[in-house]
Amino acid sequence: MVELLEVKKVLYITMSNLGDAIMALPAFDFLRRCCPQAKITVVAGPRTKCIFENHPDVSELIIFDKQASLRQKIDLFFKLKRGSFDVVVDLRDTFYRWGVKACYKNPARLSYPSWVTHASQKHLFKAAVALFGLSFTEEQFHEFNTRRNPSFISWKDQESTEKLLEENKLSRKDEFVLVAPGCRSDLKQWGKEGFIAVARQIREKYGYPVILLGDKSDQLLARAIVCASGEGIVDLSGKTNFGMLASLVQWSKFVIGNDSGILQIASYLDKPTVGIYGPSDYKQYGPWSKRGLIVRKNILCAPCRKAVCPFDHECIKTITPYDVMLAVRLILESDEAKVCENKYQRILVVRTDRIGDVLISTPVIKALRDHYPMSFIAMMVSPYTRDLVEGNPYLDLTIAFDKDKKDAGFLATLSFAHKLKKMKFDVVIVLHPTVRVHLICFLAGIKERIGYDRKAPYFLTKTFPHTKQRGEKHEAEYNFDLLVPLGILEVKKDLYMPIKETSERFVEDFLKDIGVSEKDKIVAINPAASCISRRWPLQKFADLIDQLITTYNVKVLIVADTIHRTLSEEVLRLARSNPYDCSGRFSLSQLASLFKKCALVISNDSGPVHIAAAVETPVISIFGRNQPGLSPQRWAPLSKVHAVFHKKTDCTPCLAHDCLNQFKCLEAITVSEVLDQAGQILKGAIV
Repeated sequence: MVELLEVKKVLYITMSNLGDAIMALPAFDFLRRCCPQAKITVVAGPRTKCIFENHPDVSELIIFDKQASLRQKIDLFFKLKRGSFDVVVDLRDTFYRWGVKACYKNPARLSYPSWVTHASQKHLFKAAVALFGLSFTEEQFHEFNTRRNPSFISWKDQESTEKLLEENKLSRKDEFVLVAPGCRSDLKQWGKEGFIAVARQIREKYGYPVILLGDKSDQLLARAIVCASGEGIVDLSGKTNFGMLASLVQWSKFVIGNDSGILQIASYLDKPTVGIYGPSDYKQYGPWSKRGLIVRKNILCAPCRKAVCPFDHECIKTITPYDVMLAVRLILESDEAKVCENKYQRILVVRTDRIGDVLISTPVIKALRDHYPMSFIAMMVSPYTRDLVEGNPYLDLTIAFDKDKKDAGFLATLSFAHKLKKMKFDVVIVLHPTVRVHLICFLAGIKERIGYDRKAPYFLTKTFPHTKQRGEKHEAEYNFDLLVPLGILEVKKDLYMPIKETSERFVEDFLKDIGVSEKDKIVAINPAASCISRRWPLQKFADLIDQLITTYNVKVLIVADTIHRTLSEEVLRLARSNPYDCSGRFSLSQLASLFKKCALVISNDSGPVHIAAAVETPVISIFGRNQPGLSPQRWAPLSKVHAVFHKKTDCTPCLAHDCLNQFKCLEAITVSEVLDQAGQILKGAIV
């Protein structure tokens, strides 16, 4: 870097907002390095004087309020004019710059190159142009922005900070996390409940003490967070000056906050930073430390930078504690966590078939969220499976596609595609191929369309061979194949189904009404399935129920949907004991809450098997049909405790529901072997 030794006096007019002034500090540091012998005069506002009043590199600090009277502004104008400055860097482009003649001055109007995007870069670019014109390259510019100079932190402030920590049974050597929940603008303010959840999880998962920072206006919010979060949360809001706050940032493990001055301090000091962003332009004002991550949702209207929001601040309210903790995990556990723009900002997953298929697809959602934490992720499903994913913390939106009613017909298909087009998705992953879905994604103008090479694959941009009928691996693994183009190579098979409080209360009341207490051990039986070739004989179910009640003293609930209610009624007629007929009584969400209370679920190969797996309830699944694509290898429940029964017979080929052998594959499964397996699970022999 060239040193301009002939420069004796520098005028530096900084920003009036604290966060903006901190983002301008690289420009100030650059001026000091280029002009080492110069005296620097700083013009700062009342809110930004704290940065420079103890700074050893500042020769003169002029505090000037932009709301000052005209007389005061004129006085300042002539004072600066008499200053005989060699360099003028006016970051606010005020009228004062016109009264000062200088050899080096930043232009009043300046166009930034494409590689200058962040506000901190723009301020530095102005200073660099003031000294060197436009004669530097992009590589040289990045060299200008390499060093930080936190000289504004005085030793007195450090001593005061150490004393404050000691009063709260901490020291500067402790690994603590700073959380700044406050914000000057309500539009940028993330919710209190979110900060409570994050503070609690940091304590529970990582064991770090959490310190809340902010000014006096944040104290009420901070107290509420402390009260709700439990031990290990320290409130220092309103108890620090600027130097003390900067000291805490410098000593911290990492910093979490809204778009605020504290976040910019952390960025300047190059601390690991997690920034929570709503309407702010994260490209200009996001964290700029080497290990900084932005938590935001790519909804269509954000960033808007508007003072009034017609959408109830959806951009900030849709951010979940999971989103923030994912960023925390990346900061702590990843060597290269950096602020970067996702390749896919808006992602759509499509699975419009049945219950089990949708649930087995939920690991895809989590994998996408883990790899694209800032992206807006939506899932398109049939209306009757909406309960399975609505409320999933890894999803931002559930879209119902009613192919049989509301969205049936060609015109309705066009209308649905038009609505989808307005959502501006970058990529769609079609997990279950249908002609209509492929057409809709094409008409919606989604740039990348990934799916299987069947049912009008010419509407897709990337296809994979459809070999599911071979049953060579699990359905979940077939789903994972479609994630490879997005750079996702490893996925866990954990299912997820949201549990709703309303469903929990409904089930509690239902069980109480039928006389089942919390002490009773419950077994749910599902005798239904979509096809007769997948239904174990009803007499066998009846016999199994009788023996379960007699042998293990359990309460048995028969569950089936309304369509198959006649099946449960027949089982009830055949049984000699008194199971409870609950068919047609539960929504999918309520069924999940019921299964969560069960010790075991026994079912034909059907959707309830996968609901049980998703809520981590042990499950026994009974399979028929000797077809590879319908085998346990492809459709076994993905739960830790499960068993499957599938008898291979000499029926070749399998004729499915047109079976000529009285479904001998199902008949071959005995009551005694299912009972024995159930007993081992109920007694805890299988873990």
